[in-house]
Amino acid sequence: MIVVDNFLPDGEAVRALALRSPYTDVQAPDGETYRRVCITEVPGLVPALEAAVGPVEMLLTGFRLNFGGELPNAAVHSDIGFGTHALVLYLCEGDGGTAFWRHRATGAHRLDPGDVALWEQVKGDWDRPEAWRRIDLAELRMNRAVIYESALFHSRFPFAAFGAGPEDGRLIAVAFFNLRGS
Repeated sequence: MIVVDNFLPDGEAVRALALRSPYTDVQAPDGETYRRVCITEVPGLVPALEAAVGPVEMLLTGFRLNFGGELPNAAVHSDIGFGTHALVLYLCEGDGGTAFWRHRATGAHRLDPGDVALWEQVKGDWDRPEAWRRIDLAELRMNRAVIYESALFHSRFPFAAFGAGPEDGRLIAVAFFNLRGS
């Protein structure tokens, strides 16, 4: 995990853009419906990301907005299948952040592509917090980016979002990508 503060030169301008952007619910290939998503280019994200990790092949960028009490599609999860790495850029202030987890029964902290045996062991535990032990937390701070391998078990934390509307809700930019040359 890499944490970069003051990730974008003008995080407030990107936040303002995110607040003006159109959001829709997206039916994803995993069968889940993800609420309030805006798939779009995030200004400045690729150059800032490449400054932190080197050249990338960008697969998807956009914004996500959630409000108080909304729970994630899967509390703890892995983003395998969405590139080798992911980025969460906080465009708000609030409590919590992005948590990283270890599965209590297996001891696993990641799910690598092709590990069907581990998938079978953990797939029923995504929404069972007692099945997991938190091993790290990247705290939420405006314009802070958290960059991590997609295989890592992670979640937003706390699981329920916050805020009554766009101005005080949980607003993030997300990116899924592969490192070039690796």
